[in-house]
Amino acid sequence: MRPVKKSRPVRAAKAVTAAKPVLPKAPAWAWVLGTWFGSGWSPFAPGTAGTAASLPLAWALGALPPAWGRLWPGGAAWSPWCLLASAALFYPAVLAASRVEAALGVHDPGPVVVDETLGTLLTMAFLPASAFGDWRAYAAAFFLFRLLDVWKPGIIGRSQALPQGWGIVVDDALAGLLGGVILALAWGLGLGRL
Repeated sequence: MRPVKKSRPVRAAKAVTAAKPVLPKAPAWAWVLGTWFGSGWSPFAPGTAGTAASLPLAWALGALPPAWGRLWPGGAAWSPWCLLASAALFYPAVLAASRVEAALGVHDPGPVVVDETLGTLLTMAFLPASAFGDWRAYAAAFFLFRLLDVWKPGIIGRSQALPQGWGIVVDDALAGLLGGVILALAWGLGLGRL
């Protein structure tokens, strides 16, 4: 008769830990729009890079013929295309910012710069059509918007508390509107004639 083998004692199973939640993936369109065609991935100052990457769109919109003439003092025509593009971009920007924010798990992540595009377009939205042929308009819009976007005076800063993409986009839209009014006044007072 053979001796019976002793079985090894059964080891206690390791404690099962909850798996880390998987962050939702953002669709490709949200990454492309949210990072403004990748400019938000700049390793240095992605907001500034996104603002700079928005200027070609402003230039292209400024090249379109003005829709309304003689709205500016002195009979200058107004080009509404930046304002119309801003209106068309607003809600898709909120959606893209929300999706990318959820995918990265961080509120107002650096790579999301579509809000800078919206703000830049709004900063240029109230200029006369002739300003779009002057490099000073682009330089002034760039620096004025960046100043307001970083400074975030009053309600602009408070609007960041809005949930998801709304808080990301609304503050830059407000900074762009304020910048647009300031730039239009400065242009009307002679910035364009310096």
